[in-house]
Amino acid sequence: MKLVELEIARHDWSREHCACGRSAEHVAEDLRRLAGADEASGFGTDALEGHVFVSSFIHEPAVPVVSVALAALADDISDYARAKFLELLLFLVDDDGQSERAAQEGRNLAAECAAAAVPGIWLLYSEVFSGRRVDSAAYAYETLSLVERNEDRLELARAAAGDLPPWDLR
Repeated sequence: MKLVELEIARHDWSREHCACGRSAEHVAEDLRRLAGADEASGFGTDALEGHVFVSSFIHEPAVPVVSVALAALADDISDYARAKFLELLLFLVDDDGQSERAAQEGRNLAAECAAAAVPGIWLLYSEVFSGRRVDSAAYAYETLSLVERNEDRLELARAAAGDLPPWDLR
């Protein structure tokens, strides 16, 4: 989890406004726990509900969480944790709404999250082709469909992936 720790340390979580009304310093600990999770632990993205997102509305900590999620994908984590980070990443780049505070500040958190995800695009392609888990491949492909600017590359990857993604994404 060295890469996750490195990326968590890069951000000033005390300056991020959490959905719970406090600073987002405690979000960093939840991300550490998620990175160390396995199926037996049952720890998942629901721990971030009310902090990084509320229902389908994302909040300010979402942007640095994207970069931590990408670091997690490059790190040595369980397949379970990888799937959870991919699920979280998809949720954060999908534009279902944002906090009122962010809107008042003129921010577009979904666009910021998508921009933050672009540097990790090859991690997402790698996940599509890894064959580790079907749900991980699906989350990665759906995230790519939202952030990939090169439609030709995305289509070529979809065709080349064959049976790896779920049937509805082939």
